[in-house]
Amino acid sequence: MPPADHQSKDEDPVDPTSDSAAGGKADGGSVGRADGQRREAFARLFAQHDRWLFSYLVVLLGSPADAEDVFQEVCVVLWREHEKFQLGTDFVSWVSVIANNQVYRYRAKSKRKSFPLDEGLLGEVADAAIGRADIFELRRDALRKCLGKLSPADRQIVQQCYDHESKSFKSAAERLGRPVNTVYKALNRIRRLLHECIDQTLATEGLQ
Repeated sequence: MPPADHQSKDEDPVDPTSDSAAGGKADGGSVGRADGQRREAFARLFAQHDRWLFSYLVVLLGSPADAEDVFQEVCVVLWREHEKFQLGTDFVSWVSVIANNQVYRYRAKSKRKSFPLDEGLLGEVADAAIGRADIFELRRDALRKCLGKLSPADRQIVQQCYDHESKSFKSAAERLGRPVNTVYKALNRIRRLLHECIDQTLATEGLQ
């Protein structure tokens, strides 16, 4: 019997560069790429719906501050459980279940707080908000188009009011070199224009 560290004559030699020899490594690389692509697809879905999710939590909790606390917890759970989500299925419905669970937990831990909705109404309001998720995304897409139609001066006002850490009218007016009252009136006018443009865009596309 040949020693264990020698190859029997009946055995075919294995080329260390062949697919069979490197199969584990190749499969591992494929799995790694697939996981990366899946994670990227999930991240895109989350980025598409994160604003809706926050708005959804505000509706259920009645407070942006409470919504912010729960939003952070929901994000932790989403990324911990993201492999359980089946790509191609209803992302909003999947996320809403996790969000609802976190809302109930938050309410249970915050018994001294007063919430605008009792638990009996939470389900009904949640269902209504989920049903409007698509409309929320459509309006956000329309907003992007409408912002592009603003005059350069109006776009500058919007940018100065919303694209900086300091979002007060006073700081925006200082950067623009205009009186605070003038900036306030201009922004209200721009908001009306954008609102009308969004409604018109959705109506034209048959989405409203």
